[in-house]
Amino acid sequence: MRLMLVLVLVVGAVNPVRADEPDAKFNNPWPADWEREFQERAKRILKNQCDEQKASGLGGRTYFENEKRAYGYLMSHVVAGDRETALKELQKQDAQADSWHKHTLGIDYFACFTLKHQMRKYFYFGDQLDPAYKKRMFDGGKIWTEKDPLRRPHHSFMKETGGWGPDQKNSWVDVRNTENLFLMRVTSVYLMAEETGNKATTKLYKDLLLNYAKSLYRVGVGEWDSENYHGHSIAPLLNLYDFAKDPDVKLAAKACLDYCFAAGAVKYFHGAFNGPTKRDYNHPQPFGGSAASMLWVYFGDNPRDNHNFESDEIHAITSRYRPPVAVMHLARKNFERPVELLACKPNYNASTGNDYTSPPEQLETQYIGRTFQMGSLITGTPPKSDINGFKIVLADEKEGAFAIQCVPGADPLFPGSPRYEAGKVSAQNRVAQNRNTAIWLVESGESPWLWVVPKSVIVEQSREITFLRFKHTWIALHPININSPHLSVELINQLTAPDKDKKPSPWLNHQVLTSKGKGGKYCGFAVEIGEAPVFKDYATFRLAVIDRSRTDMSELANGIAGFNSAEGKSVKLKFGPETVVWRDGKLHDQLEHAKYLYHEVGRDKGLIEQSWLGGRLTVRAGETTFTCSVADDGRVEFDNK
Repeated sequence: MRLMLVLVLVVGAVNPVRADEPDAKFNNPWPADWEREFQERAKRILKNQCDEQKASGLGGRTYFENEKRAYGYLMSHVVAGDRETALKELQKQDAQADSWHKHTLGIDYFACFTLKHQMRKYFYFGDQLDPAYKKRMFDGGKIWTEKDPLRRPHHSFMKETGGWGPDQKNSWVDVRNTENLFLMRVTSVYLMAEETGNKATTKLYKDLLLNYAKSLYRVGVGEWDSENYHGHSIAPLLNLYDFAKDPDVKLAAKACLDYCFAAGAVKYFHGAFNGPTKRDYNHPQPFGGSAASMLWVYFGDNPRDNHNFESDEIHAITSRYRPPVAVMHLARKNFERPVELLACKPNYNASTGNDYTSPPEQLETQYIGRTFQMGSLITGTPPKSDINGFKIVLADEKEGAFAIQCVPGADPLFPGSPRYEAGKVSAQNRVAQNRNTAIWLVESGESPWLWVVPKSVIVEQSREITFLRFKHTWIALHPININSPHLSVELINQLTAPDKDKKPSPWLNHQVLTSKGKGGKYCGFAVEIGEAPVFKDYATFRLAVIDRSRTDMSELANGIAGFNSAEGKSVKLKFGPETVVWRDGKLHDQLEHAKYLYHEVGRDKGLIEQSWLGGRLTVRAGETTFTCSVADDGRVEFDNK
């Protein structure tokens, strides 16, 4: 087998770390030039991480899950930095060794974020650890997985008072069940049970993992497209792919990774990550959260370095996994554009709970233009939720991409999801999108609205229309019972001010547009986006919008608004519990929409296709095709053409 070298920067006495390329039945083949690009990014990441985080002292941060970042940086040092110090720090005694973890010989096998790193430390770097320490990890892992550690009564348990430690949750392993933490737990328990020969636990967790793979290919990811957590789900799956011995489990890990990368590729845009998203935490772009940061390691396609590290990058750098070629082309938008995709999203527990009976919870429209992407949910951005229901990303030669975010609310620090807080979104709202046009209404006629946009976007107004002029992409905002948006110095200062710890705002170089409804029951706006060659230039777009675009507010009191764009597209929305959408005069069939996890409008063999409960994913991009299916018995089949 060909050996794949993980690049090493000589910053001290460093031994090269190598990984065998997996057998073809577990592998997506890659072109040599992509591999060279990947290794160059890996080299830059390792250098930056080792420069920014010195190894000395990092291993002392071990209370509960504080290793979530420290261990990742230390493993980077083992590969490319202060190796000897990093190895000592990785093997430091845990802060709860004599309390929480005394039954596992002082090794922390509890917190999920710690487990993720513990697995790569043991399996990948184990031959560089002190033999006695590695044996203690093995022996502790054997004790830990002798029985299912989840909810196994713990010696330190007192009573639940709101904390997450074993003294509060009475378990041998972290009980938190968000999708990314679920994956950290089940992959780690499986790997250590398999390693130490605990067959009953191995079988139990193998079944959990195969069932999870089945769920992804039937109902998608419950923690869907999370800007904050998508990368944190990838890292434990890389562990499973690299270190599982059972070929069925290794193939399931590959299928899960292929799915996560395909889903990420839809919204990855030159280092940015488009919406809508679940568990969106209002990150500026590009490289705003773990999704864009982790995907960039593989997808690249951005002219500048990513310095917003999550510390999970070492898992990607040292992994054998590579995404399918078609998925890479999808991420890099190497296909004929524009393209419109319809998608649906499941309830949060669908994938981890194998729920095939609950219907989709969200219906998404995603338009991929030549120089931008726009995505929305029919339900908009729900109040007191973690969902961002509308977003636009714009291509930029220097930065890769910029995001434009908007919300019916007044706090510029929450332009995406309200992140569970009340009052950040003024009321229930709905979006109807037809390709590059959309209407967004909120059920509050006096609602505030704000847009957070880069300073490089030029704001102009004509006849109550607000134009957002970017290099190759032009946006027109048409008011629907709102005052014309205007730049707010007060909100810009609020957005760009240092935080309470005097750290610089991540929103520097952004500006804020604000508006307010004029009264009544509903207000909002219509948006259309122009680019060449449909319009020759911005001036042509601007004149066409002024001359031809029209909003219809004649039935707004009943929650109905319509819009006709300069390009000749129309969209209409009727607000209500059962929201009605018309596209180009035709009723949008939402039941048909809900039949697809992914579907390209207007093509039988589209860019990315997956039916609800179908069990099969197909990606066609860059004149290549990738297919993967997971059968009811967990059997995985895939093909790269």
